[in-house]
Amino acid sequence: MLVCLYDGPNRSDLLPLVYTRPVADLLLGGMTLAKRWSLALDAEVVVETETYLQESTPSFDLAVMAGCLPNPRLLSAIKDLKDGLKLMQNGTMIAFCGASSSTDKALETFEAIGIDAETLLVRYPWDLFSKNAHVLVEDASFFGATHNNKLNETNQQHGKYPVMIGANVTSFAAVYNTQDGPIIIDDGATVMEGALLRGPIYIGKNSVIQMGAKIYGGTSLGPHCKAGGELNNVVMLGNSNKGHDGFLGNAAIGEWCNLGAATDASNLKNDYGNTRAWNYTQQKFISTGLQFCGLIMGDHSKTAIQTTLNTATVVGVGCSIFSMGFPRTFIPSFSRGGSQGMTENNLNKMLNTAAVVMARRGQDMSADDKAILTHLFAATKQLRH
Repeated sequence: MLVCLYDGPNRSDLLPLVYTRPVADLLLGGMTLAKRWSLALDAEVVVETETYLQESTPSFDLAVMAGCLPNPRLLSAIKDLKDGLKLMQNGTMIAFCGASSSTDKALETFEAIGIDAETLLVRYPWDLFSKNAHVLVEDASFFGATHNNKLNETNQQHGKYPVMIGANVTSFAAVYNTQDGPIIIDDGATVMEGALLRGPIYIGKNSVIQMGAKIYGGTSLGPHCKAGGELNNVVMLGNSNKGHDGFLGNAAIGEWCNLGAATDASNLKNDYGNTRAWNYTQQKFISTGLQFCGLIMGDHSKTAIQTTLNTATVVGVGCSIFSMGFPRTFIPSFSRGGSQGMTENNLNKMLNTAAVVMARRGQDMSADDKAILTHLFAATKQLRH
């Protein structure tokens, strides 16, 4: 069976994280949404997304909205779908069978099947970190058969949940607290001496936890990340660095980002009230419904040494932030500057820097990568003026 994961009607609510990827490629818990659905349905997965990211949608047998999280009742309802049926919840189509895409006119004639079980949905960037701890606890079952290596005896473990160790993991003199959830260390990762980890946590393939780092629960780091200082409930999609001292909490960070030494990002307002963050769909700040919300950052963005960021700051793609003081809490893509104001980042310089950063991870910037960023530079221009 070939399953298509489509972005859904609220894709823009997940910007800036999905400027450069389909919704299915977002990381939650110990895996992407695409891998989660592949395992749940025991199927190969393809995606339907924006045309600048994908020229055409491949053929498929069944389609599911990528931001939905599988649960037993939803899986049962999806598996029962036949041609000409669509699964609806609260007026939103979350699965269908028998149409060529989620925008196929034929869907208007499909019989609608309701599902009364509430479905968890990744709709906003802050859903990634707010749902992450719960999902990580459930994800331990996926790793039990393959991540069963032992910690070196110089490490300490305390707690009822397991530390799940993949192949070729290096860890000496670190402390693992699994009282509240598992700690999953994927293949090739390194946890340096003196690191303190409190589960639930996922450390992705070939990622590095620096000496003395403090990593709190609800944190997931994708592949090839570097983490130091203090992280609390942070999701990094991959290939990003926060390698030095400084605080980052309740945050969602894209790929190829770098937070300079002593970068600090607030996650709590002084009045302890609910946070508000920029929403690209409504083009205004909206309530997150959360007391704690920190930095949300798109791909290829950077902060300089000792950068300070206010609560619920949203940074687009390809930004460079520097200078003392707090910049504004919405920074459009391809901007540079800080508290003194922002100007437009030079596209060619940004692309050159991105190519250097990617080469350090052994990856070349492809023609497609460059075309996507060039498209976004033009598409987001109105937000910078």
